[in-house]
Amino acid sequence: MKILFALSLLLTFFPANAADVRLPDLSGVTDKGFKIEIYSELSPLSINTIHSWHIRVLDRDDEILELEELNVFGGMPEHDHGLPTQPEVTMRLDNGDYLLEGVRFHMQGHWELQIEFQYAGVDDTAIIDFELQ
Repeated sequence: MKILFALSLLLTFFPANAADVRLPDLSGVTDKGFKIEIYSELSPLSINTIHSWHIRVLDRDDEILELEELNVFGGMPEHDHGLPTQPEVTMRLDNGDYLLEGVRFHMQGHWELQIEFQYAGVDDTAIIDFELQ
């Protein structure tokens, strides 16, 4: 009983944002050392369901960056086709993440994402490869 009380007391004083507690669904690092974390609203990722992502871009000190531009492209290189939808970054959220809406995968297999952004006038890109089961 004391443990439950202590735990509820801790959660009262130290609330956590869900994206801050869980591990990203996808992640990568750019050549310039910036970190990309993707938190999907559909987890685990699956096919034929349109969903949104929260994309977080961090510097080497794990500080969230405010970007000048952010674009996401993707596809299946082995099948030579892109995403079946054209996801768009629609807003920057209060916690600093960017909301990407309209993500959908239409088949299982090897996918590649290209995250392009501009920060402080410099362009950078991350390539994130993953298998969708």
